[in-house]
Amino acid sequence: MNEEKETVKSETAAKKDENTVFEDKFFEKGHFWLKLRTIVLTIIAWLGVVIPVYWTVTSTLLRHHKNVNPVWHYQEGIDTFYFLLKVFVLFFIAATIFTVLMTLRSNRRIKDKYSQKFTYDFDAMLTKRRALDQFYTERFGSFEKRATEKTYSVPPEKNITKEELDAILKKGGK
Repeated sequence: MNEEKETVKSETAAKKDENTVFEDKFFEKGHFWLKLRTIVLTIIAWLGVVIPVYWTVTSTLLRHHKNVNPVWHYQEGIDTFYFLLKVFVLFFIAATIFTVLMTLRSNRRIKDKYSQKFTYDFDAMLTKRRALDQFYTERFGSFEKRATEKTYSVPPEKNITKEELDAILKKGGK
């Protein structure tokens, strides 16, 4: 009885390991120094983002606000900021126009070209499907039996090879 419980436990552990795609030591128990180092580096990195943004916004956009003391007062920096702001706005507008135009063009091409012709042969697809259904019935039993069984174990000799499947699809296509 204990052996059965151990095998069941080992099987569930194996399934858990099988389903685990990745592991992250940060979220596991222990690894204190890894967590501390990661948190400290993350805070330093965010300060490297927030501080320059704060300096730039207070020195340009909020420089005339009465409760804000700008960090720098250089006119060249202010001119550069507003120039780059204009350039980025123009790039954003151009990218938006380009995206909308390409979407409209793509939609028009799909409507005009692809809706007028079939991209596959419907009759050949039905013939191939019938050939596959017939093969499955011969190899694995009737469809009703296959569809109603909850679990179905396929013996190794009944596995379908790629070559067999290609042959069936070629035969069904003719």
